[in-house]
Amino acid sequence: MKFVVQTFKAEKRLILISFLIFTLSCILGIVAGLYFGDEMQKFINQYIRKLFESILKNAKSPYLLFLAILKNNMKVYLIIITAGTLTFGLVSVFVLLSNGFIVGAVATISAKQTSLAKTLLLILPHGIFEIAAFIIGSAASAIFLEAAVSSKERPKPNIAFKRFLTLAVCGAFLVVFAAFLEAFVTSSFAK
Repeated sequence: MKFVVQTFKAEKRLILISFLIFTLSCILGIVAGLYFGDEMQKFINQYIRKLFESILKNAKSPYLLFLAILKNNMKVYLIIITAGTLTFGLVSVFVLLSNGFIVGAVATISAKQTSLAKTLLLILPHGIFEIAAFIIGSAASAIFLEAAVSSKERPKPNIAFKRFLTLAVCGAFLVVFAAFLEAFVTSSFAK
């Protein structure tokens, strides 16, 4: 447990950068939702809704919903961890940018159509953990780049790998927990 805390402290800069990338793209999504709501609504109806429908088509119970959500979110997380690491974080940045933009735009449009309170109930319970997982995974995917180009004292490769693995596993646990919350808690607010 001590190494986990040390890892989060040591990689706080990468975690903060990942958080800022997501937050800025989310703000852009909010602005797009406010100023281009009709166009964004068409995009959401055409692409995003179809994506969700294909993911959730066989989810006839909360347990099956949990498995469907977990499968989808774990795919995204594994893309962040594997492709993100192989590209020294570039794929992770793209995933954070696109997810942040979509969350911001969808939340804005949803708040206009229903209410801000309902929109927050549909996003926050699971979203806090899901977004945190993607941010932590993105930070993990850039650890080797940081270790290679850092001007300060570089960690040994085995320490960098342990830090990567620590963040990757913590993020994976958050993905599982977020999927559980989305299936069993958030879905009850959607009714």
